[in-house]
Amino acid sequence: MATGEVSVAGHAVEETCCPVCLATAAGGPECAYCRWALEGPAVLGPLTPEIRHAFDERLATARRRLDLTAAARAAGYPGRGEPERLARLETLLRGGPPQPAERDQALAELTEPAEPAEPADELTATGLPEPLPDGVVIEIGPRGLRAATVRHGAEQAEATEWPWAELLPGLPDGADETLFRLAGGVGTRTTGASEAQEPTALPTTVDVLASRLRGWAVPERLLARLARRFPQARTLYLPPERPEPGPLRHPGGFTTAVCRGLPDPDDVLLAGGDQDGTVTVWRLWHQAPLASLKLHDRRVTCVDLTEDRLSVVSGGQDGAVRLWSFAASGRVRVLAWHDGWVNALRQRDGVVFSLGDDACVHRTVLGAAGAAGAVLARVGWASATALEVTRDGRVVIVAGSDGASLWDGRTGARTGRLTAEHEVACLALDREDRLVALGCADGVARIFTLGAARTAQAEMDGHTGPVRQVAFGPGGVLATADDAGTVRVRERGGTARTVGAHPDRVRGLAFAPDGRLLSAGADGLVRTWPLAGIHRSDSDKGGP
Repeated sequence: MATGEVSVAGHAVEETCCPVCLATAAGGPECAYCRWALEGPAVLGPLTPEIRHAFDERLATARRRLDLTAAARAAGYPGRGEPERLARLETLLRGGPPQPAERDQALAELTEPAEPAEPADELTATGLPEPLPDGVVIEIGPRGLRAATVRHGAEQAEATEWPWAELLPGLPDGADETLFRLAGGVGTRTTGASEAQEPTALPTTVDVLASRLRGWAVPERLLARLARRFPQARTLYLPPERPEPGPLRHPGGFTTAVCRGLPDPDDVLLAGGDQDGTVTVWRLWHQAPLASLKLHDRRVTCVDLTEDRLSVVSGGQDGAVRLWSFAASGRVRVLAWHDGWVNALRQRDGVVFSLGDDACVHRTVLGAAGAAGAVLARVGWASATALEVTRDGRVVIVAGSDGASLWDGRTGARTGRLTAEHEVACLALDREDRLVALGCADGVARIFTLGAARTAQAEMDGHTGPVRQVAFGPGGVLATADDAGTVRVRERGGTARTVGAHPDRVRGLAFAPDGRLLSAGADGLVRTWPLAGIHRSDSDKGGP
């Protein structure tokens, strides 16, 4: 097949291209990338239809296998693959989706040790876990290249990133097809893909070349070129990242949102409210909701998921606090009524606490007899904006224009006060219930301890308007968001930076159990913000 032309999707491909992977043939009996035989034994006699048919069948099978292998890699195989993503990617295969037996065989072959790309003696497969080794590191991942300096497993400064769209012009817009192309898939393409470009602003000295895309055609060839450019660098394969999920979209836009889950990224639930009173529950990042029901006559103002993740608690402009057992009986129960909006609520240790415009905190024990909760405390009109509760339900924090007050979660007695010179719009506790963050109207988040001293520990500024959302992450990391949709993070060392923005107000902000920062906006999008050096195994015992 080194001479003449072959047809690919109805188009002619010149003899210098491999008919399977479309790579430029550099001479030799087989393709250097897909091992297709470019030169075969001489055929004596006429080229019969049977011979041509057998060749066409063999070529079609090789093309399908190459595309199927690329689709599987792009979906996260081998390892923690995503069956739903693989099903979408299989629609890109030449010849259509595979048979189950064909898919099973391709997935089984991916689990076998693969031969590294050239130069073979410079690439070492390792089981090295995160964090990255120390030094100047260039990492190749699903989003592109990034360069950073690493010390003791943590990045020392802002990483420089080059997305694949910048390195490889002509990539498609869709995330699935982009990953398919990077993994070596051809699909309906009729010309060979151009090689990924090396960034012009790479560091002059590199200590580590790390790839998370073992076996992916485009990244492997780029890694081989970088290894030749930096011959002294240690070259490693790191555990693969999961393919970046597309944003979850809620067409009606979020009025409020909350997430809860296990450390497994596939088992995180998100609940969101809508303007029309509907509450919807998703499993991240599945586009189809688990359940959806209209629970309120007007806008949903606050939601929380129960600890067993079988029910959702919601409050609305209609003043009702309702419990919906979406994953169990399907029953809807009224827990409390407020005179005015329900401004905030929390479910803790089998008890639901809610705060309304009527300046009352209601307390309802789930599973107890009776339909409605009792008034725990009357906190005053100036303290009816935000609410937070410790995990054992013993301390209730309410806040508003007069600062923040602490109340006993069982007796309703006031036990203390946190002084803030500005109106408090939101609250958050860290995972140890040791620190509390107050998001204030002056654009500053103030961090206090909940010990006997209850002293102010730190501040985080940088917002141009009121802080509307605050959330603690691993190790005392604090995330904030404002009316303009700006999302900022204060890291363990006290450095604060902007990580991104929504085009509208952020209605929910949370760290998933695996350490990812999630934000849900009034624009209806849920987004993930990558944070360097934050891992799910980190302890929360560090200072603010």
